[in-house]
Amino acid sequence: MKKLAVILIGLVVVLTGISLAPQFLIDQDHLRQRVMVAFQRQTGLELKMGETSFQLLPWPSFQATNVVLTRPGCTPFVAARSVHADMSLLAILNREISFQEFTVKGAGIMLHRASEKNCSTWLPMLSQDRGAVALPDHDGTVSPRWKVSFGGLHLTDAELSWQDDLSDGHVPAGGHLHIISLDMAGMRSASPWVDLQGTHEHTPFTLRGRVGPLSRLVSASAEQKDPWAFSLGMTLGAGEHQDHATLDGTMRDAHHLRGVNVTLSGRWSSLQGMRHLFPHALPADLGQLEGTIRFHSDDDMSGVAATNGADMALTDALLHLPGRLVPDQIHVHLGSVSLPAGAWHVAAPLQLSDIQIDADSAQAPLVLQGQAVWGRYAWLFHGEAESLQQARAAAFGSTPASVGLKLNVRGQDKTLSSLFNRNDAVRTDARQDNVSFDLQGQAGRQGSTLTLVGQAALLQLPDIRGLSGLLVHDGHVKGQLVMGPVKDGSLSSLSVRDMEFESQEAGGILSADLPVQPEAGLTGKIHLTHVDGDRFTYAPIMTPADAVVPAGSSSPAVTAPAGPDKGTPQKPEAAPSAGKAPENLLVQWFGSMANRPFDVDMMADRFHVAGIAYQGLHLHLLGLEGRLSLSVLGGSVQDVPLSGEVVLDGSGDPVRMGMKASPLILPAGWVQMALNQPVTFEGPVQLDGALGTEGTQQAALWQALDGQMGLSLVDGRVHRDVLAPLAGPAASLLKMGAGTMGLRCFAGTAKFDHGQAQFSDMALEVKHLSVIGQGTMKLDDMSYTLQLMPHVTLVGADFATPLTLSGQNGTFHIGTQDRDQTPLNTASFGNDACAYAVQQARAGQKGLALPARDEGHSGGGAGGILRALGLGGN
Repeated sequence: MKKLAVILIGLVVVLTGISLAPQFLIDQDHLRQRVMVAFQRQTGLELKMGETSFQLLPWPSFQATNVVLTRPGCTPFVAARSVHADMSLLAILNREISFQEFTVKGAGIMLHRASEKNCSTWLPMLSQDRGAVALPDHDGTVSPRWKVSFGGLHLTDAELSWQDDLSDGHVPAGGHLHIISLDMAGMRSASPWVDLQGTHEHTPFTLRGRVGPLSRLVSASAEQKDPWAFSLGMTLGAGEHQDHATLDGTMRDAHHLRGVNVTLSGRWSSLQGMRHLFPHALPADLGQLEGTIRFHSDDDMSGVAATNGADMALTDALLHLPGRLVPDQIHVHLGSVSLPAGAWHVAAPLQLSDIQIDADSAQAPLVLQGQAVWGRYAWLFHGEAESLQQARAAAFGSTPASVGLKLNVRGQDKTLSSLFNRNDAVRTDARQDNVSFDLQGQAGRQGSTLTLVGQAALLQLPDIRGLSGLLVHDGHVKGQLVMGPVKDGSLSSLSVRDMEFESQEAGGILSADLPVQPEAGLTGKIHLTHVDGDRFTYAPIMTPADAVVPAGSSSPAVTAPAGPDKGTPQKPEAAPSAGKAPENLLVQWFGSMANRPFDVDMMADRFHVAGIAYQGLHLHLLGLEGRLSLSVLGGSVQDVPLSGEVVLDGSGDPVRMGMKASPLILPAGWVQMALNQPVTFEGPVQLDGALGTEGTQQAALWQALDGQMGLSLVDGRVHRDVLAPLAGPAASLLKMGAGTMGLRCFAGTAKFDHGQAQFSDMALEVKHLSVIGQGTMKLDDMSYTLQLMPHVTLVGADFATPLTLSGQNGTFHIGTQDRDQTPLNTASFGNDACAYAVQQARAGQKGLALPARDEGHSGGGAGGILRALGLGGN
């Protein structure tokens, strides 16, 4: 018994001595230096360590603190607080370092693909294969390379970050995440186990599963014969809203990622966390994604390798694998997609929901269906591509290919009362009646041709400036959309060919090349068979400014608005201010379109707007290098031929503008709004004359206005509240009745010079009230002073008193004429002031016929008085 005790005590002493001997017999600093030199010689990487210790019992182990790993001349890419490794003694005797357990705590790891290849750290430990030749020592001898293997790897409390200076869209440009723990067990086995837990921006995630032999993945010389299988499960988030996915598949060549067959399935309640990880791949807000996608790798593309910063085939294959994956089967349901507002001048965002994407195989049709909400309007869509394989080849293939497409979009109908309800809560519920569009044809990156067919019992146009809320009744459309090749990720051209459209409001045919590139122009021809502007109606959801938008309304140029000239008078824009203007006025007025070339030819057989019927109207819009011109080449109103031109020249400084009318006939509302005046007259206004101006600011354009323009309106209407102050004793009676009354004429001539307008030969006649006059207006503040002679004939009695009318911005004052003012030459007007004023305004040009004077209501009695004032018959 004593012998046994002595033997046991002796064994303990020997083992303790063997365990402690390395601490006293081995120079730890010298050994640490030898390890760092050997590590750099075999890997090419610099290794620095703080305190180190080696022990042999109970088994060989190694421990170090403050471990730093870097490439020579570069910043560190690994920094660990502590490293502990247990090694196999028998493996060391065979010149192999076999780590049974390798534990790293508090590590910071940076994966960096730098522009300088020598500093790239994409999987740097794999940059040289095990079969490579070792570097010589300083004495010229070559030491054989030690084999290194791992049985288990444990990583705790680590920060992983990545940065790609050569990002080509296949990988994120940068990011980071926190690794709570990473455990890899059985790394030398045929099926290692992976268990990763971490957080990204406070969102927890896990990755667990098994992969194939790691040697086949990291070594280019490993034999790749049997399929390399993997099965991984992923979660993102916590609680009942936790997202999950599984990734199962095989690879024929694991090291080069060839022969890949993989199935991805799962469910994500929200993809915000995924969007933070991959911001370039997911630009829109996505939610509630679930389904299954099966891929295989296109190995023919594996020869396309990015050599900048790639250390070897594995790292290069990892970067390009997403672009090589080809879908074989898709069954995906996407709950929602939110696209931001602002594109194409559309104010409302686009919301897609309940989207289903299905393809049973590569040869089966690819079906896309769901719902879309665009502003106030909801749609159902159903699209189908000929096959999944053809769709991918047409969208991403390197060789020219196309795929047959079919798309149907239907509006979700609702009652019309929602369109005209001014309650904001109901207004957002506006939709369409019997709206359907079908798009069918061939599409591909080399070009697309699609046929569009559509119909609508009622179509309300979306939130586009100038057209918001416009209603189209009984509409039909049919034509072709031709798209050019896709270059640099964007469409090179878009054309509309023989687009026939018909509705109660308008009909015709359109062919045009639309501007899709920054410098592309707009060319086209449009032939309108009819336009009935009086049929155009707007749902009251739009603002008044959207209904009628005269381009550059604060300038003298007059451009036809899109809407009617009826209803409540629009509030005029404020008078031009003298504030600082943009560098280019054309850009201010027309935006990006100001610098695009234009060549648009428009003909209208019948064009009816604001009570004016145009026949054979021919307009030509031409723009080149900042110079725009709108020419009236033909057309007539009744039997009056039209001719004129508006020119805006912004090619130089200052901006030059000109207008010629010989004659032009426009709705009165358009003219008054262009002059920043309240809409008080209705009917056809004939313009005869020419104007020109130049300036760098809008106020300067008004001040520099030069030329003469005659204005004549016959057989129109006028608001009673304009005439009442001029009627003298009959003023109170004139305010009675409808809001407007018949107008025989309103005519005059304006001469512009040095910031002032001189009005002459002015005449107005309503029933038995007539007014003649003259006056001036200052163009800087729009203040005016007019000398007027109203003449009222009631029951055989005449009332005529000279007046002075002065005003500004809708306010006015009426007073008696001063004695020092030049008296109005009433004799020049003759017996018919209207005939004289109209003749002077038209300067010899043919014009609309002046109605005969009403001579039949001068009789006495109350009835005669009322009829003279327009009551009891307008």
